[in-house]
Amino acid sequence: MSTPSQEATKELIAKKRAEVLARMAKMGIPTSAGTSSVRPPPAAAESSTTSSAPSLHASIAATRARIEARMKAQGIGASSVRASSSKSAAIPTELHPMLSGDIKSTRGVPMPRISSIKANQRVQPQPKRMKIEHEAPVAFADPQKNPYFDPHLGGQRSAMPKQRRHAKKIHFARPGRFIEQGDRVRAEQKLEQLKAEIAERAEKARLEDEVLDTTAIRPPEPPTVEWWDAPLLSTDTYTGSTYRLEGAESPITVYVQHPVPLEPPQSILAGGGREEQQRDHRDKVMVGLLPPDPPKVKLANFMRILANQSVPDPTRLEAEVRKQVEARQIRHEEDNKARQLTKEQRHAKWEAKLQSEEEKGLVSAVFRIKKLSHAQHRFKVAVNAREWRMTGIAVVCPQMSVVIVEGSGKAVKAYKKLMLRRIDWADSQPTLETSEDKQPVADDPDSEPVDYSDNDCFLIWQGSIDARKFTQFNMRTCTTESGAKNWLAQAGAESFWQLAVQFDPHDSITLLNTLV
Repeated sequence: MSTPSQEATKELIAKKRAEVLARMAKMGIPTSAGTSSVRPPPAAAESSTTSSAPSLHASIAATRARIEARMKAQGIGASSVRASSSKSAAIPTELHPMLSGDIKSTRGVPMPRISSIKANQRVQPQPKRMKIEHEAPVAFADPQKNPYFDPHLGGQRSAMPKQRRHAKKIHFARPGRFIEQGDRVRAEQKLEQLKAEIAERAEKARLEDEVLDTTAIRPPEPPTVEWWDAPLLSTDTYTGSTYRLEGAESPITVYVQHPVPLEPPQSILAGGGREEQQRDHRDKVMVGLLPPDPPKVKLANFMRILANQSVPDPTRLEAEVRKQVEARQIRHEEDNKARQLTKEQRHAKWEAKLQSEEEKGLVSAVFRIKKLSHAQHRFKVAVNAREWRMTGIAVVCPQMSVVIVEGSGKAVKAYKKLMLRRIDWADSQPTLETSEDKQPVADDPDSEPVDYSDNDCFLIWQGSIDARKFTQFNMRTCTTESGAKNWLAQAGAESFWQLAVQFDPHDSITLLNTLV
């Protein structure tokens, strides 16, 4: 299929346009808008305008007649229209290029009034650049101080305007200035070295939050005057001070202060009571209220007592003496048995004695044991604490073990003697473990042997407490350090674990007096 040529296409377009304009003229539709909106090609512009001129005038006349008919229907006279048209006709006006059909001649470009010589051409004005009249604030001299500065938009240091550098003045250092700085730096380095040594010890206890200040390095200095010497000195120093040993201001007087006498404690009340009963009995016998007691005849003295009497049958007399001795022995044993307390009474007496000791004040003690895996050691630690009615906990861990006990002062003193003297912690002989119900339980034969030669026990803390933190004495076995801390944290005693880890038996500051 062959494509039409360009000339045939233009003729076809012009023919169709003429048909459209003719139809619009018959329908009474103005064609000014259509001609303005549809721009014909440059080649067919002249042919289209010449062919459409008669139809254009016909459409204008039809439109004018239609407008006059409407105005008559609305009551507007034709005279007013003619008057307005006559007035407008007096003013010379040109027809719009779109209505006249001369579209090609006018493009809105002014034509030059003179010859277009290069020298006579009008110079085009240059566009003016807007400038800020006021000066920038002094605070904006540094771009980084500008509140609208954004470093992400290429405001690097290299792109910033360079500030003018002023010449520096020469300053002479004071003599000895750098020597003082060097001494200060060396002193700070020495202090940091001491802090590093303390930090190494704290690292074993994992005390990252410990504050290392100068008080932990240097011991406090002694006071200028001791408190017991202050009343005797006239000034606050020992040097150049006079002693106030006599006079009204002296604390020394001629009066002797005697303490209030107190009755001594009667430790043996039972013996004193018996002596008083015997004294009353003898007094009643002397007065005659009671008959005298028969003589106390024994095998050693019956011949001397009965010497004045005739003894026809000495064998019978010896039998009677033996019978009296046996009766006295039986009566003595019965009296002792009657005075003896029962098991319940002994238990109540023991409880009352411990309660009276606890009323004097509660004492707590913390022990650090390197290894507490031995069955016999664990039995002694647990059973003795329960017998003394002490509360606390024994946390057994592979790294170390911590034993915390709470009780009366007497109970803690006896427990310290057990932990620090009586138990041989280096003993590694296999023994039988006795459970709480007094039943021996053998150690696990499959477990690996443990070397107890370097095992030891230390008292790391002891002091008075207001109330008990534990309700009973328990023994807990933990495999990790965090598990041991969790058990102690339930009673608020996790700080004792940190104290046990930080404890150094070779340090005289942390070593307690075990005899207290």
